[in-house]
Amino acid sequence: MEAHFNNNIGLFTRYNTPHELSKIIEFFKTTTQVQNVFISGSDLKTTLSDFKGLFHLIEASGGLVQNSKGEYLFIYRYGKWDLPKGKLEPDEKIENAATREVSEETGISNLQLGEKITSTFHTYKIGTVTILKETHWYRMLYDGTEKLVPQQAEDISIAKWVSKNELEEILNNTYDTIREVLSKTGVI
Repeated sequence: MEAHFNNNIGLFTRYNTPHELSKIIEFFKTTTQVQNVFISGSDLKTTLSDFKGLFHLIEASGGLVQNSKGEYLFIYRYGKWDLPKGKLEPDEKIENAATREVSEETGISNLQLGEKITSTFHTYKIGTVTILKETHWYRMLYDGTEKLVPQQAEDISIAKWVSKNELEEILNNTYDTIREVLSKTGVI
């Protein structure tokens, strides 16, 4: 294992064995001095498999929804702007979960599922268990007039349509994974 620090960006490191990768992850979890870790391995497929093996994996699905006015649907939860998404039910197809979760979290129906945008990953803890959530993102179109109803049971306080001109507020208070989805679609 070889590591290099770059104070402006984070830690760049390469691992050779799954045990070394585990040590890198443990170090990252216990330090506050390093904000980002960039890990390389022998090949992407093996590295991703080794990485996923260190966490409890949860699959989720969600959408970047655009209405007939060209506005995008955002939700506000836990003090940040987000896109509607949620966990897959047992034996549920990823595409079905995407439209179901958007409907549940925002109160709208009759969504038209488009192409897959990307998959993103983020980690969080539930008690002592570290979760790796893989979220599959889809484009969606909505051509209705239903009132947005934020799903308060999921701690969503706001659901709103945002024009491209209003995106700065969102971008200043969202997650990197959401910026990635918006970037891959050309929204930003």
